[in-house]
Amino acid sequence: MCLQEVYTKNWDDTYDHWFKREGYGAQMFQSVYKSHGVSVSWNKERFEVVDQLCVRMDGTEQVCGEKLETDNVALIVVLRFTEEDKDAGLVVSNTHLYWKPSACFERLQQQVLLQRAVRKMQDKYPQYACISCGDYNTTPDDAGYALLTMPRPVTLNEWQLDNLLPQTQADEEDSDDSDSAKPLSYSEMAAAGTCAETDESISKRRKLEDEEREIEQQLQRDTQRVEQLVNTMQEEGQVLKSCYGTYADVDPSYRTEQWKGEPVYTNYSLWKGTLDYIFYSPNKLAVHEVLSLPKEDKLMPGIPNDKFSSDHVSLVARFGFNR
Repeated sequence: MCLQEVYTKNWDDTYDHWFKREGYGAQMFQSVYKSHGVSVSWNKERFEVVDQLCVRMDGTEQVCGEKLETDNVALIVVLRFTEEDKDAGLVVSNTHLYWKPSACFERLQQQVLLQRAVRKMQDKYPQYACISCGDYNTTPDDAGYALLTMPRPVTLNEWQLDNLLPQTQADEEDSDDSDSAKPLSYSEMAAAGTCAETDESISKRRKLEDEEREIEQQLQRDTQRVEQLVNTMQEEGQVLKSCYGTYADVDPSYRTEQWKGEPVYTNYSLWKGTLDYIFYSPNKLAVHEVLSLPKEDKLMPGIPNDKFSSDHVSLVARFGFNR
């Protein structure tokens, strides 16, 4: 079982005791500056822990040469069967990626970091299957989803690439600098009685040209960074499959052209959409069942409510090993 945004007080007061009482082992990894983290729990009668790895998702200087300040984390637990095939096991990861909608570039850096950590565990336990769970804060039409689930090479569309461009402070703030006003056109100057640029208009035009040149150069640099990051993800990341990726085949009322076979929502609050996933390695695992999602009339106008304690719904899957 993988949980996100587990508050430390709730873990200490409730969850940890409940898991122990019910015969589950459990690990939690908390963010440094937040009061919550992520957890992985398992049935102790069926599994034993053979390894684990805690990942701080801001260590992205290894990916793109820059360190993030999101305080997101991931937890990887390696489990081995206790009674069945003892050579079989699972590499289970759980994460909660950066929440900001415009931060596709930052989230993709975090995805690369997580994939590297999972691969490190898989290299140690090559016979084990992989299950990656979490709130990826990524919709099914985002580049991050495509790069996780589509066969290589992945061709991203223009919209996905544009969304991957890093957001700068200048993108998010409106400038009130009066010196950046648009210079007078020749027609405007002619109407004012002169066809020659004044010193003031020349200065404004040159400043505008310098600003446009800097914007173009920054765009070229950002485009190169995006291309490098996408190539890194394609080269290093393994292709996974989403358990709910064909959910619309089971319940056609959830089908949308935009989000393919994924559910219309896993988050149902002020914003409604799909952000949560259970990914798995299809070469070693097969999905036998998934939990049906609650109908929208049970969630309106939004959750949490008296029946659902979170603004995200639960995703549950039953797997079998490919033989």
